[in-house]
Amino acid sequence: MDPKAQLHVTANTSTSTSSSGYELAEPSRAWAINRERPALETSTSHETPTEPTTPLVELNNDDFPDGGIRSWLVVLGSFLLLMASYGLMNSVGVIQSYLETHQLSSYTSRDVGWISGVFTFVSLILGVFVGPLFDAYGPKELVATGTAIYSLGVLLTAQCSEYWHFILCFGIVSGIGAAVISNVGMSCIPHWFYARAGMAIGTAMAGAGLGGVVFPYILRETWASVGFKWGMRVTALVVFVLCGSATFLVKSRLPRNGRPKAAFDIRCFQDARFSWLSAATFCLELVVFGLVGILPSYVVAQGFSTASSVNLLVVLNVCNSIGRLVSGRVADKYGRLNVLILLVAFAIVLIFAILYPFSNSLAGLYIFCATYGFVSGSFICLAPVCVRQISPAKETGMRFGTLYGLVAFATLICIPIGGEMLEKIGAHMVVVYLGAMLIVAVLLFGIARWACLDYKWDWRSKI
Repeated sequence: MDPKAQLHVTANTSTSTSSSGYELAEPSRAWAINRERPALETSTSHETPTEPTTPLVELNNDDFPDGGIRSWLVVLGSFLLLMASYGLMNSVGVIQSYLETHQLSSYTSRDVGWISGVFTFVSLILGVFVGPLFDAYGPKELVATGTAIYSLGVLLTAQCSEYWHFILCFGIVSGIGAAVISNVGMSCIPHWFYARAGMAIGTAMAGAGLGGVVFPYILRETWASVGFKWGMRVTALVVFVLCGSATFLVKSRLPRNGRPKAAFDIRCFQDARFSWLSAATFCLELVVFGLVGILPSYVVAQGFSTASSVNLLVVLNVCNSIGRLVSGRVADKYGRLNVLILLVAFAIVLIFAILYPFSNSLAGLYIFCATYGFVSGSFICLAPVCVRQISPAKETGMRFGTLYGLVAFATLICIPIGGEMLEKIGAHMVVVYLGAMLIVAVLLFGIARWACLDYKWDWRSKI
């Protein structure tokens, strides 16, 4: 069956209003798990789908192009936005390591970690508000505003010298700007893609990995040649150019209603699938951002140079980009949640089989960063695609905002926790902690898959 058929309604079905205020068409198909929720795309290899006997009438708003020049220009715009926002988030470990040895050398790793934590937290928590604004007004004005705020915050960071300066300028102001552009970047693509959503979002999210390659080198080289102030000014210019270019590319497809819906709708969690996916993503982000944030400090603590720490972070982000490009395409074919579960399980093996026993070996660290980077590239891009496939198109922004509003708390605490553990109980226990969080995440994703099948397990279902 064509996946788009799941968003069609029969000619004689009536339109109802869901508890969250959105008009949803009541599906008459027997495989609809919940009459007020979109049915999840599932298929089994041992069943032959049959066409419905009742004529189908397409909802124009949900007739996804799934390709074409306009759709791929949106992907390019999202790529640039995520390169500027998530790319710098993926580079916060370089900033933290520098501040620990320069302006904030009198502070502990935990204290400095709060700067990166606040930046990432604000970037994600404000998605609760940006998502509904996107649904109501579209991306253009939001991207222009976010670009101005984000560039200003990074520019002001160049003038910082005190701890609270960095919290305010980099953590809060830059975080607000990054929140706007990152959420727009994530929310645009689901308006244009459905059957190929994994590939499209994976392609856009590769921008985050590329940013994680570009920004560390920009920061390191400019700090070494022209100093911290001019290094941050150059970074602000790069952010402005990337986001400013994306302003002309991103576009929403659904009509604007001119009035934002609720910023945070707790009724989303009445959908068990969404609840389990949110809990699993929370644990996953504890590891994703925690590892990226403490990796340079972790490498230096093992006795290696600062240059090696930056190179390892770059290797991780390069392979991360490749993983995002590949995983989206594979996930569209075999099931987004299926692929995500397998890759998280493989990441657990990498942590305990490579990072734990070989953390004192530079070669071992390079092997781990390359393989884990490739695997973890799927994490950030596939989790939102899994949420998208169980959500109505008009609720995409709101559900993304709700999900990452919750996940933001994980990013707030993950780097300070990692820094504190690194100083107090040693590097090996940090690795054990990261592996344990991934074990919890893969179990929760497994329960989410079970819920998607209406609690009837089938190994061969494409979820």
